[in-house]
Amino acid sequence: MAPSRRRLLGVALLAVAAAIFSLASTVTPGFVPGVETASDLPPFITPSPFSTFAAPALLAIGSVLLVAGAAGLAAVDLSARLALLAPVIGVLVALGFALGFARDPVASLHAVVESGTLATVRSGTPAAAGAAFGSAVAPVVRAATTEDTVALLVGAALLLAAVAAVPGSVFALVSGGVAGALAVGALWVVDPVTWRP
Repeated sequence: MAPSRRRLLGVALLAVAAAIFSLASTVTPGFVPGVETASDLPPFITPSPFSTFAAPALLAIGSVLLVAGAAGLAAVDLSARLALLAPVIGVLVALGFALGFARDPVASLHAVVESGTLATVRSGTPAAAGAAFGSAVAPVVRAATTEDTVALLVGAALLLAAVAAVPGSVFALVSGGVAGALAVGALWVVDPVTWRP
């Protein structure tokens, strides 16, 4: 694929990833900073009944597209090891949303230092686990198509770690896994040179 076409595709993928992360910020369970409760912690809310499904799916898709888009924009080969950044990004963004950084970064920083905050945020870890599980599909697929055994083992370990981290989050794991597979499938269609063996 010509470098100019890859860069255009990278820009498009980054734009889609940004839109998906923006949508994910509205459905990911998290703190509402700047609002005090009786416990001196901001309230931890689940924006909708569909958050259990929607948040991990959106975070997984956004993470996969972000890594693929960045590689395309830089016109570099998306190796399996570079694709391992997708689960890391998914977890960090999920935890950032859970702490309320998308709503009010300053108030969120204040809430982080309060006692009990991290225990409360554990309620939001299913979204992070689902995002990690779903976005780990990308490095596993890339490792399988490029025959990178080390990356394949690390990707498989990430899948298992996501399952073990929150054993009761079956819906989040399934949602994230399906979304991650769909994101990789879409990349097979729009960027076959990079994704297909």
